[in-house]
Amino acid sequence: MFNKDFIFGCATASYQIEGSVDKDGKTESIWDSFTKIKGKILDSTDGSIVCDSYIKYKDDVKLLHELGVNAYRFSIAWTRVIDENNDPNQKGLDYYINLCRELIKYNIKPVVTLYHWDMPKWLDDLGGFLNDNISDYFMHYTDIVTKALNGLVSDYITINEPQCIMFLGHRLCVHAPGTYYDDKDMLHAIHNLLLCHGKAVKVIRKNVKNSTVGFAPCSRPPVPSDRLNKDLEKKCFDKYFELKRESEYPNLVPIYSDPIFLGDYSKEYYEEFKDILPNITKEDLELISQPLDYIYQNFYTGNYYSLDSNNNLVKDEFYPGYPEGNIDWLQVVPETLYYGPKFLYERYKKPIIISENGFCNNDVIFLDGKVHDSERIDYINRYLIELDKIAKEIPVKGYFYWSLFDNFEWNSGLRKRFGLVYINYKNNERIKKDSYYEYSKIIKKGGI
Repeated sequence: MFNKDFIFGCATASYQIEGSVDKDGKTESIWDSFTKIKGKILDSTDGSIVCDSYIKYKDDVKLLHELGVNAYRFSIAWTRVIDENNDPNQKGLDYYINLCRELIKYNIKPVVTLYHWDMPKWLDDLGGFLNDNISDYFMHYTDIVTKALNGLVSDYITINEPQCIMFLGHRLCVHAPGTYYDDKDMLHAIHNLLLCHGKAVKVIRKNVKNSTVGFAPCSRPPVPSDRLNKDLEKKCFDKYFELKRESEYPNLVPIYSDPIFLGDYSKEYYEEFKDILPNITKEDLELISQPLDYIYQNFYTGNYYSLDSNNNLVKDEFYPGYPEGNIDWLQVVPETLYYGPKFLYERYKKPIIISENGFCNNDVIFLDGKVHDSERIDYINRYLIELDKIAKEIPVKGYFYWSLFDNFEWNSGLRKRFGLVYINYKNNERIKKDSYYEYSKIIKKGGI
């Protein structure tokens, strides 16, 4: 069982649930434009309506209250609160002010993510993360948001899943904006993204009394297949923080987290990328490594590893029919929530909060009018059992289930469902799934 002050929450993102993409002065985001390109979204849908939370936010907060969570992680749409002249849009700010007031009315702590992938299109047209002024734009945006929400929000996450921003948006180009970066541009953009984070932290600390601040990367940790083999565990740890110049290096943990938590890029980084390094100054590193309160991390799955006959680490292949979610990358590996936090804490020595964890299921409305999602219930229980184990060894402070709702799942459109609440896209009806009631029971008990 978790401690009494443990954070049990749910998480969402603005573009995925709000709808109203052109209401009250909101400007175009990179996802608004990306979804208009034929063939980019699996089912040709977009974020124009989805859960309609911009209109129905009060109903949604009641769902959170009935669920029993004590925190709600949501993101600000940069395009709602800043206009094309880079000036504040009060109507957009009022929406988030009202949302926070509604949450506080029910004793639910607002946890705000400043950037969950929906950059203003006009700013992307100026170069996006390759624009060396991007961190000043982000600092300006952060200043406006934190001043508007002052007294309502004290908990902030600067940037969500930088790995997906860079790898999916600029290498595979299956996410917005779909602009390819070569290796040199990739490192330049990553460094500018980290400067956005650092400058935002300084602004938050200045504007928000008693603030807590974090950064929410994602990772797929190596999991030892034999829990008793300490040599295997050590090799898995080393693998987790390995840094190699390869096609998927924008996904790797240390390229983002080392400069934030350790004050500099690793020795391996400087050696591996010596021919294409961005301009890195001492002042940059001081900005990037502003002190943080937590290690936030988004965990969904991992990979099992074993040792071969020569004591070398090898990745185990998932056998045919291995349990997985209704999306190709989500294999059920519960020990992810044991070893992921364990390894991160060993390296960076900060308390852990799971900022996302969830299951994509092929949910349907049954004849009885309900949504029975036993696979998701099993997933939540298995993963929280592992999190509870590691919480007895290291400081684990919270868990946010992804997501409260079925929503717009990026390039998969509306076909993939992660929610505890089913959204009937024909009429926007909300139906509590069996997993909603199961998570509510877990929260009331304080654990599994």
